[in-house]
Amino acid sequence: MVNGLYTASRAMSNILAKQDINAQNLANTNTNGFKLARLVNTSQVTVGRNDEGKLSQREYQQLSEVATSFTQGPMVRTGNNFDLALSNSGFFKIESDDGIRYTRNGTFSMNGYGDLVTLSGKQVLDQDGGPINLKGEQVQFMEDGGIFVDGKKTATLGVVDFPNVKKLQYGADGLFNNPDPDGNPVKPADAISVRQGFLEGSNVDPVSTMVTMMAEYRNYEADQRALKAVDETLAKAVNDVGRV
Repeated sequence: MVNGLYTASRAMSNILAKQDINAQNLANTNTNGFKLARLVNTSQVTVGRNDEGKLSQREYQQLSEVATSFTQGPMVRTGNNFDLALSNSGFFKIESDDGIRYTRNGTFSMNGYGDLVTLSGKQVLDQDGGPINLKGEQVQFMEDGGIFVDGKKTATLGVVDFPNVKKLQYGADGLFNNPDPDGNPVKPADAISVRQGFLEGSNVDPVSTMVTMMAEYRNYEADQRALKAVDETLAKAVNDVGRV
């Protein structure tokens, strides 16, 4: 019976953690290039006998990982020449304070030095890992990632991919990090498809996310009632049965 207290309380803790992820997804419904995250938990049931030979059962629940869905988001036409979208797999390379990071958000602009940068001022990198300078009158991004300034090719976008994108971690800065460069080495994208004047929207479905949050809330209430019932039963066992 005490195990029931543990199981219910642990389930409630897991639901609260899931709701945090759901809230993050909902808050990023309109964030370009954002990818839906899901919290995965694992359960394990062990059955054995105690010192008196009686059967006992315990259930363990623990949070496993935050899994990211990399399904394609909707393509939104903006008409801005510095807005870029990838219509298939791959990531743009970005130079951050913590090293090279990766993103699907192609909301770029040109800084005062003529370099291609993100909205936060981080440099977008070319295929060789260097900054992209766009000084000129007319800038055109080709589908294969080639960049032409005033009709002359000056650079190629650094569009890369990974053997296992599920290993990437979403950071607080909105960029993805590859924590396992040896086991999940970066590689050039197999098929680059850059669309100028478009942005990839978030792949979060707000209606589905709201439904999930409501279902998780009901599960939380059910676990709360179960926890209260077990607690009341234990209280009677200690206070009432003991008198008899």
